[in-house]
Amino acid sequence: MKRRFLMVASVLLILVGIFLLMRIAAATFAPKGKGALQITSNIKAAAYLDNKPIGDTPLCHCEGNDTIESGKHELRIVPEDRSFAPFSAKIEINTGVLTAVDRTFLPGSFASAYILTLAKNNSSDPQFFIASIPEGALVELDGESKGITPILLDPLSASEHEVEIQKQGFSKKTVRIRAVPSYRVVLNVLLGTKSGVDESIEAPDQKITPTQAASIKQNLVLIKDTPTGFLRVREQATTASREVGRVNPQETYVFLDENTSWLKIELKDKTAGWVSKQYAEKTIQ
Repeated sequence: MKRRFLMVASVLLILVGIFLLMRIAAATFAPKGKGALQITSNIKAAAYLDNKPIGDTPLCHCEGNDTIESGKHELRIVPEDRSFAPFSAKIEINTGVLTAVDRTFLPGSFASAYILTLAKNNSSDPQFFIASIPEGALVELDGESKGITPILLDPLSASEHEVEIQKQGFSKKTVRIRAVPSYRVVLNVLLGTKSGVDESIEAPDQKITPTQAASIKQNLVLIKDTPTGFLRVREQATTASREVGRVNPQETYVFLDENTSWLKIELKDKTAGWVSKQYAEKTIQ
């Protein structure tokens, strides 16, 4: 049963990412103060907005009087198969544009979702803002690594792009999005786990003896020599990010995460930040 669900999830990772319709022109057909709402799911489900039924998935309230009042709303998606838990989220409908919600129903923590909407941008260049649960997921745009969530991608070409969000221990999420001039696409992603323990099976109680605990290796990051005599620690994995601290050569710090160019470490005060791999390396103690 679980294998079948995982196969479905794998296929969905390729197919998921229903095109953001981005009907800027269609705004002329929607009454003032309303926006479009599209909801999709991998199995049939009933959708409720502010506790009122609005139809079964897939659905799109996208034209004329069928559109949704702008503002914040409570969305609930209840699968027809009651063995799956309902999905609830707070969404915001913006005037004249589409908000898209997709839910992949799978057992327990395998389930995933994304909410995608548009917001008017001060710049004429298209932008993507991507956030995820959990945070710190790696983001690739059209096959190129861009950093970790939350992240603002700017500027972009006004065309179709493929965004991949992934984190160790979680399933990768792939979404295809079209960037539109003068608008920021806001993508919030809930990642599902790659694997988990069957809730019907009780895991055995595993205890670690003091002798075993002493033998456990810990991943650390060693700071190498730098031209300045110190290394800046950034809030995000980019040189443009805010500095949250400084570390010195030959010091070691607890390793938390990494991408192609950066290592995430825990400082002495428990603050987390990123250092360049050019001046730091992983080690084991």
